[in-house]
Amino acid sequence: MPSPFLVLGRAVKAWGLKGEVKVQPSADSIAIAAGSATVYLRGAGGDLAEYVVERVRPAGSAWIMQFQGVGTIEQAERLIDHELLIPRSAAPTLPEGTYYHADLIGLKVVTEEGRELGRISGILETGANDVYVVHGEGSEWLLPATREVVRRVDLAGGVMLVRLLKGMIETEAV
Repeated sequence: MPSPFLVLGRAVKAWGLKGEVKVQPSADSIAIAAGSATVYLRGAGGDLAEYVVERVRPAGSAWIMQFQGVGTIEQAERLIDHELLIPRSAAPTLPEGTYYHADLIGLKVVTEEGRELGRISGILETGANDVYVVHGEGSEWLLPATREVVRRVDLAGGVMLVRLLKGMIETEAV
């Protein structure tokens, strides 16, 4: 079952001298973070602290965020390695058949024939479609996120069912 929180990213470093934080996003869009008045930061201990978002701006593939009450580099440095979350109820509702990246990471990937390939460890955003990075025992596969390949996503069960296209994955000789 999906978490009651949606992970938007991780604070990776202090930015500038006025308390801004550089966030490496794991969410699909900066618009989600920009549209949130408050976010939660979760450290290694798992405790959540609420922060009011003053400003969000892009910085390449990352985001620069300013939180109310964080005005110095020292305060920003205390937030490094904290996850940035919003309540799932505050996230925009997605159309049928689309999912937040954070919900797909960790899903077990199984072929229609029952072969377990591994788990989704990352998602590459390309121009045409996303590509799922799947890590299995000693192997890595890149699967296009297309309807032809992805047959079913069961978030509650933690499984993605895929159809392998001819030549997509080399099989071992028996």
